[in-house]
Amino acid sequence: MKKLLFILFILSLVFNVQSVLSKKTKEKPDETKQEEKQIKKEEINETEFDIVKPGKLLAKPQDFIGKKIKFRGKFSSFTTLALDYKEAMRDSKDYISICIFRPDSSIPLSELKLAYPVKEAKENTTLMELEENDLIEIYGKVFSAALDEPWVDILAVKLIESAKPKEKEIDQKAEEKSIKKDEGSNN
Repeated sequence: MKKLLFILFILSLVFNVQSVLSKKTKEKPDETKQEEKQIKKEEINETEFDIVKPGKLLAKPQDFIGKKIKFRGKFSSFTTLALDYKEAMRDSKDYISICIFRPDSSIPLSELKLAYPVKEAKENTTLMELEENDLIEIYGKVFSAALDEPWVDILAVKLIESAKPKEKEIDQKAEEKSIKKDEGSNN
């Protein structure tokens, strides 16, 4: 029963994120569309970001306020954790939130609040194709330590390793099974 409730909770979060994204994709006047096409997102200069382990960030979030950081984690889900909290406001109309897993665990790291602008998320294929347990690198800037927790504006997300096997690996394994099966029937 708890698993079913958890699954329903996750599905409701996904539908909320999708509804926010779909509301943002409604038609806009031609002038606005042209302006958006002209504005290009700046490339991330990776050398400007300090590598930080999530545990260190959680231990002293106030030490990182205003700093550009990068860290790795396994993608858990889209959430609402970093949204609509008055003291560290990121409006759910304008942002989505993601969660990563705790290191070496399948428990979400809910103390780390990660917000990403919806406008950019719509155009970010890496973000839209993330699956649970994908290893990602997050580039961000800490904007608050409300509740003594780090609140991070995500500037970029980079996929390091996909959780699902690559098609080539799947094909290779299927071929190996087929060869073994054929060898076994010839003996």
